[in-house]
Amino acid sequence: MARPLVTVIETPTHRAEPEETQVLFEEARRRRKRRRLVGGMAVIAVVLVGIAVGLLVTQGNGPSPRPVTPAAPAPSAAAATASSFSIRPVLCYAPPFDGSTGQAPPTRPLPTCAPPYQLTASHLQVTPASNNVAGYTANSTIAADPQFAGYPSTTSSSRAQGHEVILSGSPGSGPNRYVLGPVGLSRSAIARARVTENNGQWAIALVLTPRGSAQWDSFVEQTFHAISAVVIHGQVVSAPIMQPTQSLPTSFHGQLQISGGFTQQQAKAIAASL
Repeated sequence: MARPLVTVIETPTHRAEPEETQVLFEEARRRRKRRRLVGGMAVIAVVLVGIAVGLLVTQGNGPSPRPVTPAAPAPSAAAATASSFSIRPVLCYAPPFDGSTGQAPPTRPLPTCAPPYQLTASHLQVTPASNNVAGYTANSTIAADPQFAGYPSTTSSSRAQGHEVILSGSPGSGPNRYVLGPVGLSRSAIARARVTENNGQWAIALVLTPRGSAQWDSFVEQTFHAISAVVIHGQVVSAPIMQPTQSLPTSFHGQLQISGGFTQQQAKAIAASL
């Protein structure tokens, strides 16, 4: 938080009247200081805008699932609004919005994903497999539910935590969108965040609060071997299968890692916003 500017006024018992040239010199000096201050504030504003844009330019590889893995403890990071970060269950995929039907955009509530398109653990058929490069196998043939073609993506003003939403992926992630359930983990659950790198892959390591840790473990049990979406500023930046290499859900002990094909700069920007 910026500190308020404080002006200290001295009241000497006697002060000689300044000469006119000295007054002009002091006025010019004050003007230069004001210009430098305004210029500095403009630079700061540009940097902040750059960070905000960076959060939206992620390089996810589409809706293909990625595992969520534990991470090491992290140092403190800047606070962000609760709406900027959340993790939600992915109920099904939605095709791109088709506004050519001539119908008015449907309003809440969203329909239930049709059974053939539901991304449940039983439909995904996740099986740990040590002989597989990914460490597991899964059904990757589940298509997008066509009934959502007439539903536009959810706007930021209506992303209520307790409601289902439709959100797109980050740029380059493909045309399909995501139908998401209510928020399972929000920004308030995060205690610390930092950038981490493993084999050239940049990610964000999170340490949760005690309450957030219990909340997250409960969410993991409910979504085990299903897909969850990491949402940052209204876009799905990662959609991993929950603990796909394990046969049973286990506690994360308050630590997790978010990956999504980030560059180092993008990972740093996201970590700073958390």
